[in-house]
Amino acid sequence: MHELTAREALPKHVPIIAEHDTWISVDPIVGCPANCSYCYLGPIGLKARLPQPRVSPGRAVEMLCEYLDETRSHMGGDIDSTPVCLGNYTDMLLTAANQDYLRAFATELAGADLSRPLVVVTKGRMPRPLALALDDLNIAVVIFCSQSFHRTTLELRTEKGPVLAPDQTFDAGAECRDIKNIAMVHFWRPVVRKSVPSADWAVRAVRRLKDSGYRCSVAIGLSVGAGIAQEELVQTGLLEGTAEARDELWDAEAWQDINSAAAAVGYPVYRSTSCAIALATGRAEALGVWDCRRGAAEQCLPCHCPRTQRDLCQSRTLQPEVAQEHLAWIADTLGSSMSGLEVLPGRRVRTGGRVRQSMISLTLHKYQIELLPESISAERAWLGRFGRESGNE
Repeated sequence: MHELTAREALPKHVPIIAEHDTWISVDPIVGCPANCSYCYLGPIGLKARLPQPRVSPGRAVEMLCEYLDETRSHMGGDIDSTPVCLGNYTDMLLTAANQDYLRAFATELAGADLSRPLVVVTKGRMPRPLALALDDLNIAVVIFCSQSFHRTTLELRTEKGPVLAPDQTFDAGAECRDIKNIAMVHFWRPVVRKSVPSADWAVRAVRRLKDSGYRCSVAIGLSVGAGIAQEELVQTGLLEGTAEARDELWDAEAWQDINSAAAAVGYPVYRSTSCAIALATGRAEALGVWDCRRGAAEQCLPCHCPRTQRDLCQSRTLQPEVAQEHLAWIADTLGSSMSGLEVLPGRRVRTGGRVRQSMISLTLHKYQIELLPESISAERAWLGRFGRESGNE
């Protein structure tokens, strides 16, 4: 199947509302003050940049509500609970202005009564006053604190700017561990062999994460997908030489050390952000990562996950039959006929032609149906797991 090229993957415009693999991304601010060699913001000119707000927090929530009404109002009681992630093209905690925006956005979101978790991915620290203010809103907040641990072994810095060092990441977890409505998740990305120097080191790191109050970690490999500047990856030692574009280079040996440490310490480590959100919010995982027809043998079953969470996820089942009304919606949205849709096991539907990334995510979020198009029209600088028959998150 056709894959994205670097040219195709550079978005000409960052939409304010977009469907991503695990969440609905709300991006009223573009530009990140951090400068990380592996970041997808580099090729689109948005790293090492002063964040620029494009709409007010109130207007951003209005646009989100309008989008949800447009895409989901007809679903009635079957409406999904896809999380809302704020700020995928910036970092909401690295500047005071962004922190103020987060507070205002969360306040507006709570007033809209959407009952969707709010997710923030950051390399910064949540100030205590901000954490308490968010807690008072009584909405579920999941903070993914990104820490690669590259500084432990690599000679050259892969992350520059006002980002947390490893010890500061541990402190950031501890500062929020007693906050009722905030769950801290460690985002272990990108995992490379050089940053996991030994099995003993992995045990020490995982134990500190657990002791610091993190609910779990999510391990993600190095992306060399379309739009990623590989020259910086080679210069910093993350990549030995240029590689074929793919969404994730997965180091099985490093993962084995991390996963074994997770089992020894009794701490969950996942390979999917969706799994972490499920654990953090006390819900079953929503995208079917646990289903063997959706890659559970790699993405779910090997991970150290609490038995109670596994039981909760396994209480869900992917309905074997795809409803005709859902197929009709797909055909109508794609401007094609139902005869051009091939239903496969695991609620997967193959279709010809070119399909936008956001359509693949929207179909998955609404109906738990994974579209497998002939080709994918890029809307972001990474491929994502879904929509490709052999894709990995």
